[in-house]
Amino acid sequence: MTLFRTRKPLPFVFMVVSILYFIYVISLGSSTMIGDEIGGDPGGMMLPLVLSIFMFVASTILFLTDKKPQEAVQNSRGTSEQRLFLLTLIVAILYVAAMRPLGFIITTAMLVFTLIFFYLQGTVVRKDVATWAVGTVATLAVLLALYSIGRVISRYLLLSARQGRIPQWLGSTGVVAGVVLVIVLVLYYLLYKLTRTRFHHERVPVAVSHAFDACMISAITTELIYLVFRQMFLVELVPGLITW
Repeated sequence: MTLFRTRKPLPFVFMVVSILYFIYVISLGSSTMIGDEIGGDPGGMMLPLVLSIFMFVASTILFLTDKKPQEAVQNSRGTSEQRLFLLTLIVAILYVAAMRPLGFIITTAMLVFTLIFFYLQGTVVRKDVATWAVGTVATLAVLLALYSIGRVISRYLLLSARQGRIPQWLGSTGVVAGVVLVIVLVLYYLLYKLTRTRFHHERVPVAVSHAFDACMISAITTELIYLVFRQMFLVELVPGLITW
């Protein structure tokens, strides 16, 4: 664990996430376009594999080069680092195991929230479990709200284009994904602006403020991953419990 005494842990978290996503993409298998007679389609697995490898390489470089200040190294606690490392391993295993029954969106949001929250806390202790649980529920609520709004908009545009109520180009994959992306980002920004002051670290306990930050980051990160890979590049993502 001495490696974590001199280097920041967050890049390591993204290294783990990139490995998990790589495994997830491999487990889905590849697919090619129907009617690809010349063999020009590299398969639906190619892009997410390249992105996961790129994220892993970038995170590894940051982990090895971006070191903690000397003061932070002197004050680091071995026990806390061991707990965080163990948490990362446990969450990683649970992520892979729960992917099929719970689905990509739920498991990814819970993974990202858990890691960000406890790494912001700097350790794993029992008194933070209640805050983590409430934060997890809040994260899923925010994410499902953004996801559901995006799905309603997507279906409306696609159906309206097919029925001729709007121009056909408004029902294309790129336009639908772009419209949903803009609306989701606007709604997210408004939610963040309305709630950020309420959960500032000067007004609430530090753990609650960290839970808020982790909630907002994990919700938008998971939604953006879904929009990019599922709606823009049509990569199959395990739906799990989310069937709408």
